[in-house]
Amino acid sequence: MLTRKTTYGIRALASLVRAGERSLSVAELAAREGIPEHFLSVILSDLRQRGIVRGRRGPDGGYQLSVDPSQLNLADVVESLGGPLFSFACLQRGADGARCAECPGAGRCAAEQALGRASAAAYAVLETILVRDLANEVTETTEPEPRARSVVRPKVSAAAGKRGRSPRT
Repeated sequence: MLTRKTTYGIRALASLVRAGERSLSVAELAAREGIPEHFLSVILSDLRQRGIVRGRRGPDGGYQLSVDPSQLNLADVVESLGGPLFSFACLQRGADGARCAECPGAGRCAAEQALGRASAAAYAVLETILVRDLANEVTETTEPEPRARSVVRPKVSAAAGKRGRSPRT
């Protein structure tokens, strides 16, 4: 799931890639990326436990990547920090491989098919973005990248659902 923890983790990894072999302290990373220091400590601890970063104590201590940034993709980072990207019940499998208990019948329901395709497409994109590429992604530009837009669909009333008819006055 994409959470603040995940986005902060991605930003911290981008800073570590840009730092190269130099270690960055939690305070320095937090200041660079505008992330609360305590929260960043938790994120870095999680990344360290998963073997993505390593920490060193002492005056020259700090954090560095412990993996080749050309071998780590954002799908792995998202899974490490936030769990599955989509936590829809119909995409989850039980320990025995059983599918969602809410689906009717033996076949896949329409929701599982549609959400499964959306999930696969999102993962396919995230797998193409390498942590190495994050260092080059952040540049000062005058034009911001277009944001994904949320689509808010208006509620359709029964009268509005009849196409081609105008309401009687």
